Amino acid sequence: MKKLNVNTNGNKKLQNTDNVRFMIWNLPAVKTCPFRTQMCEQSCYARKAERVYPQVLPSREKNFNDSLEKDFSENMVYTIETLLNSRAYKGKTVYFRIHESGDFYNEEYAKKWVEIARHFSEDNRIVFEAYTKSLAFIIAAGYGTPIWPNNFIIRASVWNDTKKDSLELIDSYNFPIYTAFPAQDFEKLAQGYTECKCEDCATCGKCYKRDDHKIAVKIH
Repeated sequence: MKKLNVNTNGNKKLQNTDNVRFMIWNLPAVKTCPFRTQMCEQSCYARKAERVYPQVLPSREKNFNDSLEKDFSENMVYTIETLLNSRAYKGKTVYFRIHESGDFYNEEYAKKWVEIARHFSEDNRIVFEAYTKSLAFIIAAGYGTPIWPNNFIIRASVWNDTKKDSLELIDSYNFPIYTAFPAQDFEKLAQGYTECKCEDCATCGKCYKRDDHKIAVKIH
């Protein structure tokens, strides 16, 4: 077993608190996003980070190579268990953000994450969550069937140029949605959505629960 490069330091919105801690797993932007749209590629903040900070892309490339290994699931389980059993995580709720950068790049990789989440399905300390456009791979991995772990929250990432076939999958499988609308048109377009106003995901936690099915944020 080997320990993988899980980010435990959070980011601007995923801030660790006295009660909540975040784990983040990142992959290279664009390269691992087979269902990306033109809009999301053009405005990809993760891609910008790879250009600005020279250490970011090599780290994500290493994660990608690790994810290709046959024992990735076992190594990730070992990594998470090691962290959960450490003093820093005692008594904490853990939100595991899969892909602050990147996406599920094929069906086999998506199935690995299902296996990982299933391992922790009886552990109420940790919840897994991902925003994704790779809905076809998620469905192939068992979404909507009894094998899908109850601690693995998927939110469909929707843009104005999301393709019709993806929108049809969202409707057919009733995927929770995370989307964004221009601030000037928000009130008109966001009917039926819960607005995300938070700057602190640890306090909010909406995306890591099923209470709010459709969440939208304003684009400024």
